[in-house]
Amino acid sequence: MANETPDAVLALLPTLLQGAEKTFENAEQLFREAQLLAEGGAVARALCLHQISLEECSKVDSLGAWATSLVLGFEVDQKKVFAALSRHASKNRLNAYMLDLSDAEAEARERGDLKAASELFKQSQTQFHASSNNAKNASLYVDWVDGAFVAPADRITTVMLEEVTKRNATFLGFAFNNLKALRRLTAAPHEMREPLLGFVKQAEQLLEQAPADFAKAMDALLSTLLDYQPHSLQSGDAESGKP
Repeated sequence: MANETPDAVLALLPTLLQGAEKTFENAEQLFREAQLLAEGGAVARALCLHQISLEECSKVDSLGAWATSLVLGFEVDQKKVFAALSRHASKNRLNAYMLDLSDAEAEARERGDLKAASELFKQSQTQFHASSNNAKNASLYVDWVDGAFVAPADRITTVMLEEVTKRNATFLGFAFNNLKALRRLTAAPHEMREPLLGFVKQAEQLLEQAPADFAKAMDALLSTLLDYQPHSLQSGDAESGKP
C-alpha cells in the first residue's frame, strides 16, 4: 500500500494543472496554425506543427500521470520526468498508447497472451516514434536521400498531412479528457485517492488473472474510474467555465 501523501507534496498539484492547461492551450494553437498553413499550401510546415501539437498532447498525459502518482503516494523522480518531457522519443512512445491496436496485438490480447501483446506493442512504439520523428524532420530540412538532395516539398504529401491532422484532432480529444481528470484530481485529491488505489489493485489482479477478454475488462475498469465524481465536486463547479 502506498503511503499517504503529505499536504506539502499535494501542494504541487495546482502547478502541474497549470502546466497541463498551458500545454493543452499550446497544442490547440499549434493545431489551428497548422490548419492555416495547410490552407495556404504549406503542406510540409503544417505537418511539422501538427506533430509538435501531438507531442504537447503527450505532455498533458505525463503531467496527469505525475499528479496521480503524487496522490497515490508513489515516489516521483522529477528530474526523470522533466527529461522525458523534453525527449521526442518519450513523447511519441507515450502517444503510441493512443493508437489503434494492430491486428496481431489484438489477436494476442484476445487469446490472453499478454506477453506477446506487450512485445508487439513495443514494436509499434518504436515504429511510431521513427515514422513521426522522420516525418517531422523531413518537413523542415533538405536531406540527402538515395543519391540526391530532397526538399520537404518532395517528401511530405497531402496524404501524410491528412493522416497526421486526423490523428492530432483525435489526440487533442484524449488530452482534453485527461485534462478534465487532472482538474478533478487537483480539486479533491484526498477523495480521489481511494478510488485510484482501488483501480491499481484491480488492474494488478487483472494482470495476474490474464482473462481472455482482458482488454474489455480493463476498459470497463478504466471507465468506472473516469466516471467517478468526488462528492465535493458533484455540483460541477470544478470544471465550470472551462472549454
